[in-house]
Amino acid sequence: MDQKQTTLASFIKTIRHFFPSFWSWLKNIPDLRNSQKIIYPPQCLIIIGLLLFILRLGSRRQIKFELSSDTLIQNLKSFFPYQAEKIPHGDTLNYFLSRVDPEHIGNFRTSMIRRLLRAKCFAPYRLLGGYYLIVIDGTGHLSFSKRHCEQCVQKKLKNGETIYCHSVLEAKLILPFGMALSIDTEFIENTDPLASKQDCEVKAGYRLLAKIKSKFPQLKICLGLDSLFANQKIMEIAEKYNWKYIINFKTGSIPTVAQEFEALLPLEPENRLSFCQKDVRQEYKWINQIDHEGDRVNVLSCHEIKNNQQPKEFVWLTNLKVTSRNCFIIANEGGRKRWKIENEGFNIQKNGGFNLEHAYSTNVFAVKNFYLLLQIAHILIQLLEYGLLGKKRIKKLYGSGKNVARRLLEELKFTLVDDLTLKWLNKRVRIYFDTS
Repeated sequence: MDQKQTTLASFIKTIRHFFPSFWSWLKNIPDLRNSQKIIYPPQCLIIIGLLLFILRLGSRRQIKFELSSDTLIQNLKSFFPYQAEKIPHGDTLNYFLSRVDPEHIGNFRTSMIRRLLRAKCFAPYRLLGGYYLIVIDGTGHLSFSKRHCEQCVQKKLKNGETIYCHSVLEAKLILPFGMALSIDTEFIENTDPLASKQDCEVKAGYRLLAKIKSKFPQLKICLGLDSLFANQKIMEIAEKYNWKYIINFKTGSIPTVAQEFEALLPLEPENRLSFCQKDVRQEYKWINQIDHEGDRVNVLSCHEIKNNQQPKEFVWLTNLKVTSRNCFIIANEGGRKRWKIENEGFNIQKNGGFNLEHAYSTNVFAVKNFYLLLQIAHILIQLLEYGLLGKKRIKKLYGSGKNVARRLLEELKFTLVDDLTLKWLNKRVRIYFDTS
């Protein structure tokens, strides 16, 4: 196949391989617009909304300038159920998303994740005992100098200035080789006008855990959480759902547990393990079955020395029984993988062309729907980059993920897909993930 067609063909092949009913799901999204004035069906608008982020256009305004191409429209008709003769304006997309309940877009994402899990795409990369590592963390989304809506969360800065924020709490499925796939989202917002306190990450966390359980009731989950969630209620929820957890632990989070851990360490000298690899030395210590308000928790610490750098200390709370055989896995494949939600997740979405913190809309519904479309687009991009293209090949041929998006845009706009490519797309292939 010609090298110029590789990116576009690989992208379409990825969608057809992982999501054979991808476009039929779009038909389930309701349309509340005036049926007599509709020019662009919901499927067309959702496709354009996804391309906005897949191609990393950066703003709604760029749809008009970057996607207005006869070749692009013809390609969309060849690949997707695109039924319009033109590309909709960014304002048309915003108008549509302003009238769609975000739950419908969220259900679209849930269907995608369920498909991947049922196909056992990530089964080889599960944690101890077959648990999927799901990391939960919050991030800023939008901020305004004036109140944007009634749901805004108010924050006062050190300089006395007040800003009005829209933040999110995100749950991502983390794979050891780098993928961070969004599985659910809880928006941090003030929905109760009678509430005495504002919404926050912890409150949103309780809601998010309940949502994950309702959508994936049979899934074996190990939660990766930061120290903010080191509290009794979170542990009780995890036990109730038969989940495991690995929580970053700071002494001030639960002082009684920290004190008992330090007191019991001299009494359990066998709970030690040293691990050396090249220029890294790790020393593990652990205590199981520490009492905390009637429940039992396990504590694992890791002292790491690397080259001539300053030593690092890591401590985790977990309900996984810690032994000399699994302490390395709990620490390195569980607790320390939590940072991937920041690097492979939020950082790429903020600085890698997706423009997570850009206000694609000011309508409350549209703000959430644009965010959810961004998460879906990021899932598709990761499947492409770790699948057919492969990270090594991207680095060698394209240089970066941004360049992949640019090449994909060029091919859509200027290269009409030929019969040879279409024939290849209809063939079945096996896709392996690049885990290097």
